[in-house]
Amino acid sequence: MKFDNLKAKIYEIVQNSFEFESDTGYVKELTDLADESIKYKGIIRMKRSGVAIDRWKTIVTVEIDNNNETEGDQDIKVKLKSVFGWIASIKESIIGTENADLYLFLALSDALSKEECLRIEATEQFCRKYVLLPHEDISQFLNRTFLHKLEKGEDGVAGKDPLENAFEKTADQFHWLTQEMQKKWKKAFSELSGSELSDVILEKEALDEAY
Repeated sequence: MKFDNLKAKIYEIVQNSFEFESDTGYVKELTDLADESIKYKGIIRMKRSGVAIDRWKTIVTVEIDNNNETEGDQDIKVKLKSVFGWIASIKESIIGTENADLYLFLALSDALSKEECLRIEATEQFCRKYVLLPHEDISQFLNRTFLHKLEKGEDGVAGKDPLENAFEKTADQFHWLTQEMQKKWKKAFSELSGSELSDVILEKEALDEAY
């Protein structure tokens, strides 16, 4: 299995600053929402150690094995539909703002190209997705995920501009927040007054026209 020892690898990255969910009953409750066709699956929940507020990050791991020569792209699409349906159910079940900290780690058949994997990874519906690329090992995979930044400190370097931190965290979850768009918003936040900024936020097109 491609995701063998995945949890152990994640633990190596975040063990100094994060702890894992010990409520196996809740994890089982979320796992039981999955369709029976999803055979290789798991849920990892973790939160920053020593923080009074329980803000949990939920990582859903799925491996789709499609090595049967009689099965093709259509079969993978059917299985992915089941996976995304499960993700939607989990998102509805997670309480409050925690559903924004929902991630999918996905391993697919080697028959899929890198481009196809990246196309799936780029979709933002339901949650942030990371797809294991062909010939990519687990360490390389995890280094591309949000966990790599957690290793360096989720809240960023001391003294760093809070606005920069906010943009970095948002960009991690939403690919549409491009560098060009960040420049526009940074300029807006630094140059516009409260009422002017309010108008820009309420009317998105005004930002593009102004800059």
